Amino acid sequence: MKTFGAATDRATAYCTYCPKLCRFSCPAAEAENRETVTPWALMRLLENARHDAVELNEEVAETFYHCMLCKRCETWCKHDNDVPKAMLQAREWARDEGFVPEVLDGFVDFFAEANSPHPESRNLDEFPEIGSVHEIFDYRSRTVYMPDCETRHHYPQLVLRVGKLLHKLLGYRVRLFTRDQGEGFACCGFPLLAAGAKREYDAHRTNMLDALGPADLLITDCAASVAMTRNDGSLGQGAQGPKTRHMLELLADLVEDLPVMEKVSGDGVFLHDSCFVGRHLNLYDETRVVAAAVLDGFQEFQFNREDAPCCGGPAHYHVVAPAASERAARERVDQLEREGGTRVVCGSATCKKSFRRAKDNKAASDLLEIICEACGV
Repeated sequence: MKTFGAATDRATAYCTYCPKLCRFSCPAAEAENRETVTPWALMRLLENARHDAVELNEEVAETFYHCMLCKRCETWCKHDNDVPKAMLQAREWARDEGFVPEVLDGFVDFFAEANSPHPESRNLDEFPEIGSVHEIFDYRSRTVYMPDCETRHHYPQLVLRVGKLLHKLLGYRVRLFTRDQGEGFACCGFPLLAAGAKREYDAHRTNMLDALGPADLLITDCAASVAMTRNDGSLGQGAQGPKTRHMLELLADLVEDLPVMEKVSGDGVFLHDSCFVGRHLNLYDETRVVAAAVLDGFQEFQFNREDAPCCGGPAHYHVVAPAASERAARERVDQLEREGGTRVVCGSATCKKSFRRAKDNKAASDLLEIICEACGV
């Protein structure tokens, strides 16, 4: 019998025989409208597979990817069962046995080409109107900013603006750690972990930290990156590298010093709690402290904080189930419109990309860009 350790083995057994309140919480199950991908069904499938009651094959392995690792089911679970952690272990087991979803076949090699889940991004010297990398950042600094790979690839101008923001806030320039000019590391490695490629993740992480070198503090807008440096939680891989803080956590601590020039209009703005910022890092209050400092008002969704649904974007879900992923994002935007809003403000570049993909570019903003706008950078 396959075992994943006492905690996961207990969780799969409990899920199998539970009344299954979590089935109503799962955004994947709602978007796909099928019982097979409810949290209890995923855990039952894993329980049966590890007991050899179900043969582990490509179809079973693919089913383990119909989870965004969003932890919303855990909010409803009376046993605090960690479904995302179990699904990560299931994906790793399936990959080790040679079963990977067809759409992710070759992903590890693709990732290795640019140390990122994305192809080469635009060079950061293409935006002289914002400033040059060498003017904005100091490569001698021991305070490091590593942008989310989604920010780096889809919104490269924001990387430069955040550098200017941190300079104004901290009083000194920070070091930028990312990929530019075809060199460096754009990603913390979470996409490898989410693809079941644990060994490749470990190797990537070692190489990345070697390249990072001496640092006292690493600041990032990638919540998964922060969660992975912890010893507990669904994504925890143990302490790795320098102290790592999420951007919103840092800004909340220094909110009195935030160089706000003029608050941004909050007309029609609803605050969305991103899963990884919220349920993984528990930065609900910090998000609201910062939002209140840079917006002249905002509204809350009916389902917010730990009850907020997922945007449908994380953990390869959009690759495995693109139509369902976009339905999940569209449902949140539809909620926005039903409640009289015009724009979602979220704490994650992944959420912003998902909402914009589902609706239009005006439907969503990253709180980080709102902060930069309010501070005049």
